Amino acid sequence: MVRKLIVNATRHVVRWLAVVCVLVRCSIADATAAPAHPRIIYNDDGFNFLTLGDDLSVKDLRAYLSRLRGTQVDLVAYCVAEGGYVTLHESEIADPLGTGFTTWDKVKLRRIAHNRERLRAEAGDYIGAVFSILREMKLPVVASIRMNDAHMSSDPKGPLAGQFWKKHPEWRLGAPYGYYASCLNYAVPEVRDYLCRLAREIITKFPDIAGIELDGLRSPFFFKPDEGRKNAPLMTELIRQIRGDLDTAARAKGRDRYLLRVNVPRTPELALDWGMDVAAWDSEGLVDGVSPGCYNADFQPAIETWKKSLSERVAVSAYINCSPAPAMYLSLEQYRAAAANAYGAGADGVYLFNFPCLDELSSLLPRPVNQPALPPPDFHAQCWHSDFVQTRQALRELGDASGLARKDKHYLYYVGQSPYRHYTQEAAFIDRAAPAPAELSFRCYHAANAKKVTLKLKTVGVTTREQFAFSLNGQPVASERIQRLHAPGGRDARIHSVKLEPYSQFEFNLSRDMLRSGENRLAVSLNNKEPDLTGKIELLELELQLRH
Repeated sequence: MVRKLIVNATRHVVRWLAVVCVLVRCSIADATAAPAHPRIIYNDDGFNFLTLGDDLSVKDLRAYLSRLRGTQVDLVAYCVAEGGYVTLHESEIADPLGTGFTTWDKVKLRRIAHNRERLRAEAGDYIGAVFSILREMKLPVVASIRMNDAHMSSDPKGPLAGQFWKKHPEWRLGAPYGYYASCLNYAVPEVRDYLCRLAREIITKFPDIAGIELDGLRSPFFFKPDEGRKNAPLMTELIRQIRGDLDTAARAKGRDRYLLRVNVPRTPELALDWGMDVAAWDSEGLVDGVSPGCYNADFQPAIETWKKSLSERVAVSAYINCSPAPAMYLSLEQYRAAAANAYGAGADGVYLFNFPCLDELSSLLPRPVNQPALPPPDFHAQCWHSDFVQTRQALRELGDASGLARKDKHYLYYVGQSPYRHYTQEAAFIDRAAPAPAELSFRCYHAANAKKVTLKLKTVGVTTREQFAFSLNGQPVASERIQRLHAPGGRDARIHSVKLEPYSQFEFNLSRDMLRSGENRLAVSLNNKEPDLTGKIELLELELQLRH
């Protein structure tokens, strides 16, 4: 009888332990679960919070992250390591930010390091506190590692330059890359090994996160000029090693697969030029998602090229930066337009880079010294900036592709000729020496239901006597649909961050059937030129506004 009771009791204990194991595994999965194809990936550089005020606490951090509640964000990418080989978490591989510095000559850098240290003292680890709060919010997060950030270039002896970088100047890419000369060469085995060890440390230290993100757009230079394709197998082996380490960690933890996502250059061809053979990664099942882009806001993402070259298993999220040009920030309507065009081109979702930088504008506003750092002051429309209180609404809209189709949008194309790090945006101009018509292509997928359609274009470096003719998708635009405005003084820093020579702005009042769903073409002809003026007429800042 006693033996029977013992056997039955043992069976109950075994069953109870099995249930506990299942519950534990479920709790692990619940804590780290992330959608296979997220709609909004929200990148935070990790520094933004640390700059918001002096003497920040975990309470402030909780208030900062709580702004994501009730939004459509379903995956956070939180930066934990800079390419200058410093980290925001407590690391044995790299230098935690501020290591070795006891005095400071820059207030902001001192504040960042001071606040990071305060969070370490209060919570054990700043990044650990971030991940813990997001887990409480049931918001999955990947640890984002910047593969080759160059912030240390402007201060090579400062706190953004880690010892690993300082000790090996011979491993840097060098002069051909200008500002990015300080980035390290991934042809060097020790550089690749460093990234592997760092990723391994992060997933060991924070096992309940959803995975790792490799930010290859900060910055997309990994090899010597013209050696990217030759060295692509080295990068593939690096990705393979990190994938293997993540899988080993997942098995040891008894949990589902860790995500491995990579931010990559704008097209598969450009990515391969810089050493990233994403198709090879996909063929081996190494990565779960990519975010292609060109750093600045791109309203014409080449998503369809990625969807053709990758399997459906790999999520493709259009990389949308907060800025289309220096010192400019997207408005709510511009975020809608960028996201709508991304979905129109086939994107699974959008990747918002530097969205928290809206706080940087708020920090420019004077406030009472006893006012809490969180929430930051509201930044309403000023100078050339839009109302950023409205802009924050984007987090509640951009995950709904069908909803965006019915909302007002403001598209920006041809915003300038400055290089986007690895990609120079297409330029349009008319050469007075041989004034052939110029053609500007632009995409839009949602004009069919718009109540009002307005197109704008600037012709830069012109007089009012120079006359132009326009056609849209092969059809002439009637003069009664066009209004011409002129700025004889051009534009400078007194009213805008982007300088322009004297220009005319043409505004086209269009009917919605004049636009196609997808690619459209505006042709511009110079009909009457000044005989004593030479050079090129730039065609800039093509804008499309849809009102519903």
